[in-house]
Amino acid sequence: MLYRILCVGKVKDAFFRDEIEELTKQIHKTGNRLEMIELPDLKIPDHLKSDKKELFLEKECEKMRAKICNQDYVIALCIEGKELTTNKHAEYIRKAKDEECRSVTYVIGGSLGLPEWIKKRANLRMSFSKMTFPHQMMRMVLCEEIANVIFKMQ
Repeated sequence: MLYRILCVGKVKDAFFRDEIEELTKQIHKTGNRLEMIELPDLKIPDHLKSDKKELFLEKECEKMRAKICNQDYVIALCIEGKELTTNKHAEYIRKAKDEECRSVTYVIGGSLGLPEWIKKRANLRMSFSKMTFPHQMMRMVLCEEIANVIFKMQ
């Protein structure tokens, strides 16, 4: 199975980058693939008005449209998503496999989140916590969770 993490911005911290690389190797050893697709982030304008937030999110995430296919099982990581156990997460991945999805694509937005079109397109909205964490850290945590799901399903 192909797992993709579609995200805004790059992982700059060497610790997180190294951990993600190691987890990716572990996932590849299982016969699965993990791809990290990093799109450029935009500088948030000073004093961004709330009525302009969705427009900013649309612009920041516009390149994601071309990266998400109809055959993808899309999981949007957002604060209003469901908090799942690893076992429940694995059930959703099994469902994606049963539906013969091309890939499981996790989407992580920038610091302001995701535009509505991605949340509506998502097969699942998932949250790790109601708390806010640095996006670089969450990518590493997500890679660990994907590895755990794969190991549970074997």
